[in-house]
Amino acid sequence: MLTCIPAFAADGPDSNLTLNERVYVASRVYASLNNFAHWQNAPNLDVDAGYRAYLEKAIASEDRKAFSLASMEFLANLKNSHTVFIDMMLAKQGGVLPFIAQSIHGQWVVTESMSPGLRAGDVIESIDGRPFDKFVQDCSRVVSASTEEGGRHLLFARMTIVTPYAHLFPEQFVLTLAGGKKLAIDRRTLHDASLETEGRWLEPGKVAYIRIHTFLGPDFEKRAVEFAKEYRNAEAIIVDVRGEPGGSTPTDLMSFLMDRPSQWWTESTPVNMPYFRFRASQGRGEYKAFERPALIWSSPVAQPAKDVFHGKLAILTDAGCYSACEDFVMPFRLNHRAVIVGETTGGSSGNADMIDLGHGMMVMVGVQRVSFPDGSQLEGVGIRPDVEIGPTIEDLLAGKDTVLDAARQRMAQ
Repeated sequence: MLTCIPAFAADGPDSNLTLNERVYVASRVYASLNNFAHWQNAPNLDVDAGYRAYLEKAIASEDRKAFSLASMEFLANLKNSHTVFIDMMLAKQGGVLPFIAQSIHGQWVVTESMSPGLRAGDVIESIDGRPFDKFVQDCSRVVSASTEEGGRHLLFARMTIVTPYAHLFPEQFVLTLAGGKKLAIDRRTLHDASLETEGRWLEPGKVAYIRIHTFLGPDFEKRAVEFAKEYRNAEAIIVDVRGEPGGSTPTDLMSFLMDRPSQWWTESTPVNMPYFRFRASQGRGEYKAFERPALIWSSPVAQPAKDVFHGKLAILTDAGCYSACEDFVMPFRLNHRAVIVGETTGGSSGNADMIDLGHGMMVMVGVQRVSFPDGSQLEGVGIRPDVEIGPTIEDLLAGKDTVLDAARQRMAQ
């Protein structure tokens, strides 16, 4: 989701903003949309009406958190994962989430737990007496996401610096699980799980597995390349990027795993042509194309490097795979170098303009739009896998990884 998060310092732990400061920040958020590249995903959105409603909340919100949530909600309406309001004070205070959950056949199911007493496969019915599905819906109003399923994954996204939406959860709460079991959780006592890149043999000398949690920071990709080179004589490598929310495009890893010609995205960015836009607003048909013009460019076909991995390759994906993660997946899906196994990705890649708003706040605006070389869209659509399969409650309870098992079967063919 993020290429990087600058360490903007807040004024203090309870640093509320004055009325003038809130209006100024809100106006800068609104003005930042001049370079927004993804209007196609919110075609019926009345931005001015949304801004007026946001401004009313900004004026009324003397509490910093309420103001930040109003800012997040305004940008979430644009339905773009790269257009986000971030209050670093709230994000850092958010702490650790005790679990990761996914909606499976209409039930909210724990897929990974960092909390004692809670296990993968547990079905969550409520949080503090509220239906968990309703809790997620309320949180989703402020989560910037390009797809509905992607937003559900982003709510639980983990990054190296912060867990960006953890502050939407209470510090202390009670979960009610299927069967009536109640579990009290105090997030202040939890420690975050490691995000280090992992590698191991699934079948010694034959099938290797590399798990990459994040591309935020060069060390994660560097370690993945080291593992890939260690396993270079394997018959097959399975690369797991499920839940990887972005970072820097892992070009070195892609280069080592790519054994055939490949092509990059077709890219575009808005172009400011005020006179032509003015003519278009007057209803002049010949200027219609200039209402929101963009500069578009494509990339040539790239040849593979000489020293690369030539064995079989599978990549595991889900709707939590965004941005640099989709940069990684796309060329392998396009030229059939890898078998993509799992679920459709989150559907949002491209660079964002980052604007420091002061007070430990920033706004990111998606200023680049990408599409497949044939012109088909990624944004709001995602990359569909070759083998579409997701986790099941039964396998989670049994400690099995449904998606990984499917990839192993495919690699054995």
